[in-house]
Amino acid sequence: MKIKFFFFIIILISFINVHAKTDSLDAKFIPLKDFIILKFDIFIQKSINNLAPGGGITGISFQSINYDLEMDKKNNILISIDAVMNKKRYTKKKYYPKMRDCNQVRNKIFVNKYGYSPFRQNFNNLVNKDILTNKINDNVLNISTLNDDFKNKILDKTKIKINVLHPKAERNISCSGNLTDTELN
Repeated sequence: MKIKFFFFIIILISFINVHAKTDSLDAKFIPLKDFIILKFDIFIQKSINNLAPGGGITGISFQSINYDLEMDKKNNILISIDAVMNKKRYTKKKYYPKMRDCNQVRNKIFVNKYGYSPFRQNFNNLVNKDILTNKINDNVLNISTLNDDFKNKILDKTKIKINVLHPKAERNISCSGNLTDTELN
């Protein structure tokens, strides 16, 4: 009888300790700022593969794409992207990046379209503010507690800076602007 009682007490104590150590996740919340940055990070990480390393006829061949996400104290989001052109290819081939190449990096990452005609490389309006806004709202800002006005405020405070880095440093170009601008400057 004493052994059963002693065994019962040990089980009860271990159950109380196990139950006391498990915290409820309902009481823990991630700040919205961190959650939005996390969603942007996951989206960009998945979408970088849209910039094929081979480049092809109309696109530049990149050897690496590096990015950084920051949110300042005023809730401005800054996305910085460094697209490093293929050193082996572009030391032999005379091609120097143009502003449309900088825009195409953003377009391929966020909507998987160039936004320029294939051969003449003229702007074709396949990537515009509405398309960019819808894509980001559907894939990043699809948070149930955000209304359309708040999503627009977040997008207005989201800036992007892209550096296309040529093997010859004097040929590097940079463009920046609001993430949903049709063309970056």
